[in-house]
Amino acid sequence: MQDSFTFRLPLKVQVSKRNTFILNLNNYRNAHHRVLSVAKKNYHHIISGLGLPNVKYNKVKVYYKIYPPSRRLYDGSNVVSVVDKFVMDSLQKIGVIKDDDIFHVVAPTWLPCKPDKDFPRIEVTVVDISGTEQEKYLQELELIYNNKQ
Repeated sequence: MQDSFTFRLPLKVQVSKRNTFILNLNNYRNAHHRVLSVAKKNYHHIISGLGLPNVKYNKVKVYYKIYPPSRRLYDGSNVVSVVDKFVMDSLQKIGVIKDDDIFHVVAPTWLPCKPDKDFPRIEVTVVDISGTEQEKYLQELELIYNNKQ
């Protein structure tokens, strides 16, 4: 079984014929719920059309590399927070991960990369952590949460 895979996604998504939605928390906070719904559906359409490997992971760690369009400073957490939400929901919907809760996904890690004005993007790497110390930690956490004493 493949233990990881990587794919590339845009930093913005089309929401109408003339408008795009730039994926960051500031825009997410200020956008109308209908715009957010269209953005999420369209991003899912992009992800589901990538031909991702037909794998089923129980517990994963996700890494993001951000390639911005310019050298302008940005808050990487604002970008990754929205992208991570859309990506995890899509991976769950297409069956790559069982769930995107705290028992199945270790906190995402992101890395800023050099600007790429021709192809700004975010690269996503999903790693199966089965049999690792991180999986053992998630199992212990699940026991704590499920303990009804």
